[in-house]
Amino acid sequence: MGDSSPEYDPEYARIAAEVRAELKELGEDEQNSFSDDDDPADRGWSTYVTDAKAFFAGRRIKPKAWRFYYDRGLCARLALYCYNLQKGTVYDFWFISQLHEQTHRSFTKSFITFEAVNPAHHSSPITFETCVKHIDDQVTHVPNLWWETHICRVEGSEEADYEWDDGAVNDCYKGEMPKWLSDEDQQRCYVVKQSELHDQKNGWLTLLTEFAFFTKWNGPLSPGEIEDCRPLITQEVVVETLDEEAEKEQSSDKVINAANAIFYISFECVEDPTKGRYRAVVRKTMDGKPGHMRLEVTCSKV
Repeated sequence: MGDSSPEYDPEYARIAAEVRAELKELGEDEQNSFSDDDDPADRGWSTYVTDAKAFFAGRRIKPKAWRFYYDRGLCARLALYCYNLQKGTVYDFWFISQLHEQTHRSFTKSFITFEAVNPAHHSSPITFETCVKHIDDQVTHVPNLWWETHICRVEGSEEADYEWDDGAVNDCYKGEMPKWLSDEDQQRCYVVKQSELHDQKNGWLTLLTEFAFFTKWNGPLSPGEIEDCRPLITQEVVVETLDEEAEKEQSSDKVINAANAIFYISFECVEDPTKGRYRAVVRKTMDGKPGHMRLEVTCSKV
């Protein structure tokens, strides 16, 4: 399927494979020694964005080490959800193959190369690239975390617009995170039916639950320990949106898949010895640009 995709550039993919093969033979110090003067264009590949070279500087992730990168797997799965929502595709996340990170004072940028498959063609995986900006401070244990995808594309696709357009997001989705809904407030929202919760096409709703659980336990538990707590049981999801198209059509699919929405999620963790029950508020916003999605999450134990 890769060669037939209109976004796929065989020449770029060939060069990328050659570069990664060379990097694999280098030590990690050399792999991460790119300087600001090292222009990817000089090596023969397209400079999508300023940080494009970071995809080539990433270290390979061995299959046996996968569970230790569960947190970065969440980043990749969020990016793929964004891609599927915007493109109308149904790719399933498979695994991360390469990772490079830039740590800043208040956030981290993860450049992730990962594989995904079409459920109908498992024998033909597609390579994706994503850049996710996020805060997951394991020291101060902040009460809410956020993730922001800037790029999600098939490897070899055209240049991405990296910059977020905050002005495109309604002010109602900015500022402090909403509190848990009162019974009265819930009357104006959409309660997702149990049949919709278990519908395969809405499988990404369980991803939001995983982000919530990660937000609660990030720090006290390692990513691998958090991953071991799966599966989580999503009990109820309530959706609040100001999406005009969704409200106009009064379609449950439109509401659930609205570009901008707030999800109120009740869930359980069966592996929690205290039979933990949780409440999470997840705010999802999009600025309309390809590959751009932001999640802000708070989670508390009931």
